[in-house]
Amino acid sequence: MAPYKLSCEDWKDAAMKLRDRHRSIMVYGLLTKLLRGKWEGFEIWADSWPEFKSLVVKPSGEKQMDPYTGKFYFVDSEDVASMTSLLDDPRIITWNDDINLCVSDTVWPLVEQRARERGNIRWVADAPIYTVSRDTLVDIKPPDGFQEVPMSADAISHVSENWTFKVSGIDQFTQLLVEREYPTVCFRDPTGALAAYAATQFHNLLGMLHVLPAFRGKKLGSAAMSVLARKTLAEDAVVGVLVSDNNAVSIHMHTKLGFKAVPGSKVNWSLYTCSG
Repeated sequence: MAPYKLSCEDWKDAAMKLRDRHRSIMVYGLLTKLLRGKWEGFEIWADSWPEFKSLVVKPSGEKQMDPYTGKFYFVDSEDVASMTSLLDDPRIITWNDDINLCVSDTVWPLVEQRARERGNIRWVADAPIYTVSRDTLVDIKPPDGFQEVPMSADAISHVSENWTFKVSGIDQFTQLLVEREYPTVCFRDPTGALAAYAATQFHNLLGMLHVLPAFRGKKLGSAAMSVLARKTLAEDAVVGVLVSDNNAVSIHMHTKLGFKAVPGSKVNWSLYTCSG
């Protein structure tokens, strides 16, 4: 069967099928945001329909929210055979562009092979998904004297300067998260100085956590992720975060907050550049 492009009417059915499949929480999260009108600029392809084994979520081409997310491709599958038709269809992955790939671990070897046949992989990292529910989240408040305030211009600039992913468009992307009322957390000390921040990203995973060096060791990271998770759980029964297996501090922090690793959920991130 040829790959199938989901209509907007199909999105609800796809979301229902993915809702309890927590290894797919990133694709599910983006799909729910598209359905709610919180984000735009993506289309969804399946290997078949109405039953499917593989999905690719790709930039639409008709409208891109910002330069950063306009390069994202999400590849979600546990079945190599069904993924092959999606990867080889020229309508789906634009291999002659520089793109960001977010790929399920099961099919990553196949995607990596296709990518290296056509261009270069500049950077690769992987991390499993950790999830938490309303009932299992541990609530942590910031230390006395620290106040939670809306994410402001100085925090947005700080994200652009300090986020791990040094790519263009981060400032515009972060501003859009604020404008579109995605959950964010920003802590300031009694003098008003920026101390810590975190934000729910466009695909609904928690992240962008940063505690400024002068304020580390005060549990502000735990408080920020706890508050952010609780805000995000106001709309969703379960939320997730990517935590690298090499980051023992982050694993310990999220585990204490009630997060648990989802078996078989490892996601591979890479920056692909066209060799031409």
